[in-house]
Amino acid sequence: MASPPSSSGSAVPGHSKSTDLDPIARSALRYTLSAKEYKLLHEYLISRVPAVERRTPPPPRYEAIVKKSDDYNAAAVRASLRVAFGTFTALKTWEFFLRRIGRGQAKRYGF
Repeated sequence: MASPPSSSGSAVPGHSKSTDLDPIARSALRYTLSAKEYKLLHEYLISRVPAVERRTPPPPRYEAIVKKSDDYNAAAVRASLRVAFGTFTALKTWEFFLRRIGRGQAKRYGF
């Protein structure tokens, strides 16, 4: 018994609904990764763990999922997440240097 064709509008033929993302995961990915970043991450993961290929959508499918005409909000959230992560990393690095080579001055700043 053959299964009915998928009506999900897949950009890549041959992928079934089993690789479709639920709406929450789709939104989370759209707001955290651009299509170009997803492609790089996907290629890296496949080179490390080949089983990832079966469980994740291919880059053209992901691009079709996240492609919207009003992508300004997603791009703004991605940029703000990058700024927040970069700031956090810079502050942790600063704290490390204060503790490591700051000659005990880290206590004065409350670290």
